Amino acid sequence: MDKKQREARRQQEDIALQRGLLWVVGAVVLEVLLVLLNRFYINYSLSEAGVNTFLALHEVLKAARIAVPVAALAALLWTAWQLKQGKKYALPLIVTIALAALSICVHVAVKYRADGMSMLYWLVIAWAVLAMVFYIYQREFFLAASACGMSVLALWFVRFGASGRPEAILLAAAIIVVGLASLWLKKNDGALGGGETFRFLPKGSSYSVLLATCLASLAAVAAAMLAGGMVAYYLVYVMLAWLFALFVYYTVKLM
Repeated sequence: MDKKQREARRQQEDIALQRGLLWVVGAVVLEVLLVLLNRFYINYSLSEAGVNTFLALHEVLKAARIAVPVAALAALLWTAWQLKQGKKYALPLIVTIALAALSICVHVAVKYRADGMSMLYWLVIAWAVLAMVFYIYQREFFLAASACGMSVLALWFVRFGASGRPEAILLAAAIIVVGLASLWLKKNDGALGGGETFRFLPKGSSYSVLLATCLASLAAVAAAMLAGGMVAYYLVYVMLAWLFALFVYYTVKLM
């Protein structure tokens, strides 16, 4: 590798790190908003001002629970349109992800209250870590970690019984989408579409661990939904151990 190539690679690494740090900053902002929401919506004061603030926030969140997912869907369609036209899609994709994250936070806060807020604190940290994985690790690890992480989240919902079943089913469907996307990438040797325009994974990438993770993640959710909340509780630790094993495996691959 000559001097120009090393310089170009260093610049690419710097850009990737900067983008990852931007997602971390976004996660910090979201954590602050969650802390404020916990203070004024979950653990609100019983004074007149506290109750009035809670009621106002409740109305806002009920409206946002519908409006934000609709906006996220519109942003997703915008992203698909940009891809179809062969134009830059980074901005609409970022907007889609941000709105999807906000949709999850609003829904969980309204439906699961204090339990949901405790989970969201950790979920936002996980999102920030996943963003860093996307920019500085192999993309295979990002996809595998996404499937494994969604499995852990689905198992958390399964523990609430029938109440959490719709969310668990949606997350199981998302894991299937990741699996199908992985198969598509394998078929096209890492490209999202024809040619080299939208290459997501490098040529010759290995898909065995990625596909095995998708299958294991889906199987864990299915087993928990059939067996109940106690099994879901223990499977959470199994999938976290799997996620740690993935981290070790892909770290060794970088060496």
